[in-house]
This record gives sequence, C-alpha cells and structure tokens, in this order.
Amino acid sequence: MATPAPLQLNEVFERAWTRHPIQRALAERRAANQSALHAAQSWTTQPASLDIRTQTDRPGSDQGARELELGVSVPLWLPGQRDRAQQLAHAQDQALDARVAEARLSLAGALREAWWAWQRAEVDAQMATERVRGATTLLADVKRRVIAGDLAQSDHHQAAGALALAEVAQLQAQAQRSLAWQALAARGAWPEGAEPRVSEHPEAHVESLATFDVQQHPAVQLARQQALAARESAALATTQVRANPELMLGTVHSRSQRGEDTQRALVLGLRVPLGSSPAQITHAIQSGAEATELEAQAELVRAEVEAVYLGARQRVTWAQTQRDAALARARLAQETQAFFDKSFKWGETDLPTRLRIAQEAQEATRQAALAQIDVAAAVSALRQAAGLLPD
Repeated sequence: MATPAPLQLNEVFERAWTRHPIQRALAERRAANQSALHAAQSWTTQPASLDIRTQTDRPGSDQGARELELGVSVPLWLPGQRDRAQQLAHAQDQALDARVAEARLSLAGALREAWWAWQRAEVDAQMATERVRGATTLLADVKRRVIAGDLAQSDHHQAAGALALAEVAQLQAQAQRSLAWQALAARGAWPEGAEPRVSEHPEAHVESLATFDVQQHPAVQLARQQALAARESAALATTQVRANPELMLGTVHSRSQRGEDTQRALVLGLRVPLGSSPAQITHAIQSGAEATELEAQAELVRAEVEAVYLGARQRVTWAQTQRDAALARARLAQETQAFFDKSFKWGETDLPTRLRIAQEAQEATRQAALAQIDVAAAVSALRQAAGLLPD
C-alpha cells in the first residue's frame, strides 16, 4: 500500500476553493460584467426600433388616398449617462475581483481553524497512545514484582486501573481526532478514505509583517470597491431622472388617389421627454444614501481589520512565551519522572507516587506539544489577519 504524500495547508485550500460557490459561478459573473461594459460602450442606450404606419381613406380597397410611413427610432444617451454607465461597469468588475479575493481569504480562515483543530486532536491522540504504552510497560513490571513478592496485589490493581484509564482516554482522543479530520476533509474535498499524513506544520515561521498595508487587505478592498460601485450607481441615477430622447429617421410614401404618382418624403424627428420622473428622482436619492452608508461601512471595516491584526500580533507573542514555559516545564517533569522511575525500581518510592509523577510528566509533555501547535496557529492567524493566503 502506497504511503500518502505529505499534506500542506495550501493544498487543502486549493482543493476547497474549487468547490466554492463563488468560484463555480465566477465565469458567468465575469461574462455578465463584460456584457454590461459592452452595453455601456454602445452608441445607443437600447437597440433601434422599426416603426411602420399606414393610413387610407378607403379601408379594404386599393382606391382613394393612401400613405405608408417607414422609420427607425434610435434611443439616445442623456448627457453624461454613457460615461457614467461605463464607469459603473468598470467599478462593478473591480468589485467582483475584490469579492473573489475576500471569499478566498474567508475560506482560508475557516480552513485554518479546522486545520489547527485537527493538529491539536492529532497531538492528543499521539499523547494518549504514549500513555497507554507507558501504562502497559508499568503493568508488566508491577506484575513481575508482585510475583516476586516485592509489591502487593493492590499495586497490581492500581497499575491495571491506570492502564484501563489510559485506554479510555486513548479511545476518546481517537474519536476527537476522527471528528476533527472529518471536518477538515469535508472542506478539502479529499477522496473517501484518503487521510494524508503531515510532514511538518505549515506557516511555522513568524514572518516580518511590519509593512502591513491595511488598504490592501481583501476585506477592506471589498468594502471600498462596493462603496465605489454604489457611488457610481448613484451618479448614473442622477443622469436618469428623465426618459431617454429618441432620434427618428424615416420616409413617407403617399398618393391622393389611385393612379397618381406616389410622393416620397424624408422624415427626421427628435422626441424629447419633458420634465423629470418622480420615481427616477426617488431612485437617485436612495442610491446616494446607499453609497453613503457603504462608504461609512468601509471605514468601520478598515478599523476592524487593523484591530484584528494588532491582536493577532500580540497573540503570537503570548503563544511564544507560553510555549517556552511549557517546554521548560516538560523538560523538568521528564527529568523528575526519570528520578522517580529509578527510585521506584529500587523500592524507595511507592506506586501511587510513581503513577502521579508519570501522569504529571505526561500532561506536561502534552501541554508542550500543544503549545508548539498554538505558536504555529497564532502565526497562521497573523497571516490571516494580514490578508495572506496559505502558501
């Protein structure tokens, strides 16, 4: 059976992005934006229309006077409307790019949380396995010494109870690891049964992010581009408070009675709506209010992103401090356990004390391993706060 290839967080992310709803609909949304831009770049607001009219003073016969009018009506842009429509189309296209970037970052954040939850569950499962192994070895040693008469039968029961407790903890840890893996695999779209192993913790080194530019953060970019698109939409609405004028070009064929020559004339006309539409004026005002609201929201998003980033930097510092303390404690606990192991073999320490010291050492080792995961998770959260994707 082939060994699964090491799995990195960026691979999880790319797999998950292929299934994201925004990614699935992205091509169609871009096509819609391109269609809106082409429409804004055309010379008319709508396609031309064909007008055909005929009149006669003797319906149902070919006698008497008759007139046939053929013409084309072309809707025209209002002053400034075409430029505003093009600017709105460009703004909407940029807003789509910003939305995609923000969605990718949001997906990365969800995956990062699931990833580190799985890593912690993996550590707990490994520590539980080590605890079972140690309890099994101790039980075998106690059993041998009970037979030799060095220890009482009650010591054997205590060692057996410690092994049973370790096995229960192992089952619980394995169940939590399975749940954490399922949560991660569901987002990563892995084939069923394929559980890759991890070669190293991704994003394990603190990067220099002192040059963090909050304006380039995807969430800030999205809020700003949405506000810009709303402002362009409001500006376009102000040019549409009345209906579009129409240019009419046609020809008239007429005769006064049957048998006479047909007279031809050229018709050129311009239809200009008078007055403004109350509904369009209301729409323009509402569009302006929405743009103002989104601009204010963009400022709030910017402040929130800055606060989250500063908090993430502080979290890295705290995690590193806690890791150093946990590693020091684990080292001391392991040295103490080694001392009491020898003391127990020489009969200078009773079994309850030996079990307590072993449990403390195991817990210290577990906390140190989790503290190292916490540092990597804190760095991952810092990169997330800075708007960086897994790499």
